[in-house]
Amino acid sequence: MFRLFLCLVVFVTTSYGDLLTQERSRGATLKPISACCGIPELGDSKPLTECSKPKLLGPCNDIQCVFEKSGFLVDRNTLNKDVYKKHLRKWAEAHDSWTEAVERAIADCVDKELRQYLDYPCRAYDVFTCTGIAMLKKCPQEAWKC
Repeated sequence: MFRLFLCLVVFVTTSYGDLLTQERSRGATLKPISACCGIPELGDSKPLTECSKPKLLGPCNDIQCVFEKSGFLVDRNTLNKDVYKKHLRKWAEAHDSWTEAVERAIADCVDKELRQYLDYPCRAYDVFTCTGIAMLKKCPQEAWKC
């Protein structure tokens, strides 16, 4: 009797575990699509560290700081296109499956003038947000998590 009970417990537990796994793998989600692509860190560690202590508040200040310290801006409102392109292409060399995404970001975000329309203008935010969206559109299969 105990043996039958133990087999039943193992069967039910295994079946329930399989059911949970199936539900998780096919369940719907309302996560932002950006959560589905594991884009590696784009910034160099030194500017990221310098702009994190203390963390600057607001939607623009931290990105503005990183762009300034990285040399991506000529002045507060002008992207240094050559420096930013060089940075992205060098980054792609270290992350070769991202080359197509980087080229998309350069075409969409560096070679074109655009605005993301915050309540106030912020060139660094405009370029950074556009870069993330362009790279998301060309997310390599191995980086896709959803």
